[in-house]
Amino acid sequence: MTLVWLALAIGIGVLGVARGGTFVQQDRLPGTETQRSIDLLRKNFPDLTGPTATIVFHPQRGVALSDWRVAVQVGKAIQQVGALPRVAMAENPYGGTGGAKGATAVVAVAHFKGTARDLSIDDLHALQEATEPARQAGVDVEFGGIVTTILNQPKAGPKEGVGVVLALGVLLFAFGSFLAAGVPIVVSLCAMVVAYSLIHFGASIWQVHPTAPMVAAMLGLGAGIDYALFVVTRHRQQLAEGMAVEESVGKALATSGHAVVFAGGTVVFAICGLWFSGITFIGIIGLATAIAVALMVAAALTLLPAVLGALGTNIDRYRLPRIRPDRSTYRWERWGRHVDRHAWPYAIAATLLLVFLALPVLTLRLGIMADSTLPHSNSARRAYDVTAKQFGPGWYSPFVVVATVPSPAKTPQAAESTKQAKGWTALRREPGGRLAVSPNDRPTPNPEARRLGDDLRRSFQKVPGVASAEAPLVVGDSATVKIVPTSPPQVAATADLVRHLRASVIPPVIARHPGARAYLGGESPAIIDVATIVKQRMKYVVIAVVTVALVLLVIAFRSIIVPIKAAVMNLLSIGAAYGVVVAVFQWGWGINLLGLDGAVPIVSFVPLFMFALLFGLSMDYEVFLLSRIREEYLRTDDPHGSVVTGIASTARLITSAALIMICVFLSFLPQPDTTVKMMGLGLAAAVAVDATIVRLVLVPALMSLLGHANWWFPGRRRPTAPPVRPEERTLEHV
Repeated sequence: MTLVWLALAIGIGVLGVARGGTFVQQDRLPGTETQRSIDLLRKNFPDLTGPTATIVFHPQRGVALSDWRVAVQVGKAIQQVGALPRVAMAENPYGGTGGAKGATAVVAVAHFKGTARDLSIDDLHALQEATEPARQAGVDVEFGGIVTTILNQPKAGPKEGVGVVLALGVLLFAFGSFLAAGVPIVVSLCAMVVAYSLIHFGASIWQVHPTAPMVAAMLGLGAGIDYALFVVTRHRQQLAEGMAVEESVGKALATSGHAVVFAGGTVVFAICGLWFSGITFIGIIGLATAIAVALMVAAALTLLPAVLGALGTNIDRYRLPRIRPDRSTYRWERWGRHVDRHAWPYAIAATLLLVFLALPVLTLRLGIMADSTLPHSNSARRAYDVTAKQFGPGWYSPFVVVATVPSPAKTPQAAESTKQAKGWTALRREPGGRLAVSPNDRPTPNPEARRLGDDLRRSFQKVPGVASAEAPLVVGDSATVKIVPTSPPQVAATADLVRHLRASVIPPVIARHPGARAYLGGESPAIIDVATIVKQRMKYVVIAVVTVALVLLVIAFRSIIVPIKAAVMNLLSIGAAYGVVVAVFQWGWGINLLGLDGAVPIVSFVPLFMFALLFGLSMDYEVFLLSRIREEYLRTDDPHGSVVTGIASTARLITSAALIMICVFLSFLPQPDTTVKMMGLGLAAAVAVDATIVRLVLVPALMSLLGHANWWFPGRRRPTAPPVRPEERTLEHV
């Protein structure tokens, strides 16, 4: 089996390197107004529908764009960008003047052919080479837009390796042996190579969001090390009791391995519940993460036993001096008895603390992550800053309204006009700043489309929050109007403006033009549409995830009360994690420590994704704790003593596993992707809360209060074994 996994890691790893694709943002949002605007734009304005790159030229100190020699080089750079084979067109909509030395910035927009998935790092290199004349003239060039995705392809580095090293340190204290500590790390890394390579290869077939591989690696490594930790712990305990190696490996799989299957299965099913969001890229992120977790379970059940069998009784070689982890059992047993005797105070205090941590959720504001929210070290953020300073905060991410009117009667002249409208390719910028079709390819515009475009523009110019509305570009039966807001993309005012234009401004204009249609699209409206879908579909994801988890727990524990209690506990710990994320990212508490320059809104799909991940992860510790409690309860029929034994037997394991998860999650905070930062901090906070306040305080307190009712199940009789009271327990019961 070891050779099989080695062959898989090498073979699939080579496949991922040789045939891996580029991770990109999704360019389709079915059922949204943004998608309808894109479809209409693609039909009549194909060169404006591909991915874009914003190119900002700003002079270095002592250089002026008003110098004709510098201006010629900048113009040459834009011309070379437009001539690239992968670029459909390059427009220069913005040129600013000011200051003592004249022009201070030029912004060009390159429209690529095809879709975002067709882009590669070679396109970035081509852009950089094309803009080299401007650099040689003393002009800095910054890139934004889709190029940001190419520049920030997810990649692991030494900082993520720190998490693995810290996890190894936790394992050393948990096992007291270098060899035993290294086994979970090696097994998990082997499975992670296979998972990451599969995800990378999948990016060549489907559109895989850049967040997917990082989240999959984050959760996969944490879960994989934990699963191996549980099995290795049980195996070492049995070897210490004198059990033969083969028998011990088999029994470890039958007990801890059984719990791994249910814990991992719960995580996988919970994450797959993201498909109920109705947003493809969120479902694909969930699928990638589920694949990683499933491979970790497979490795724990196949590769790990092979490694343990090969090591035999040498699993505890190379021990650390003065480390005796088993001594902690007595301390945890005393803690379990203490909670059992004071169940009511601990239950109330733990619940109030969780509610307090969750209070910031009341101010949760879903928003978008734009170039304006990135750190200043990022080229896209610098591009935004220059554009905002010269032209206003809304110029960087304008809205686009695409409108169409019914076609005129199908005369030969109208047919020729339609044919030309579908075949145009060349655009030019008129002296007044208007974007127009080149004279040789200009189709005959529909006069009604022209009137509709002008009517829309006049209406937009009267709206507070609109900085400007450009003259409409009319081709055949369609017109487009570009709107520049006065506010930056990430603030609430921009989202409010989008909703106001869609609900109160555009409909009255359309009503004056029978048969006309108009859709508002653009980068900011697109992400606002995602947030709207998330809010609408959140309840379906919650219902699906909770239902699946309840069913799996009922099957695992043959109980009704335990699964319901587990679901409620998980919801409390998730609420606390949400509160931490809101306090840090939205309120800005300690935000500078994460490499961000200020408070940012919560990315619209992060709460949805965190719910699925956290609900699954919370079940991990619930399964391992309750499995041990149930095993003891079935043996003794003592609801109080079984809780004490469960705590004494699993508390060290759960805290060690939680520390490993926290180390792995926090190691991803240096990633430039703000979404990954939110995920990492939220998951780390949730695990910390869940493994301490919930599993070691609230759960045992509630189980002590409920007593035999915990294990009630229709048609099942209670065990007949005599109870063993906590004060009568000896080491043989631990």
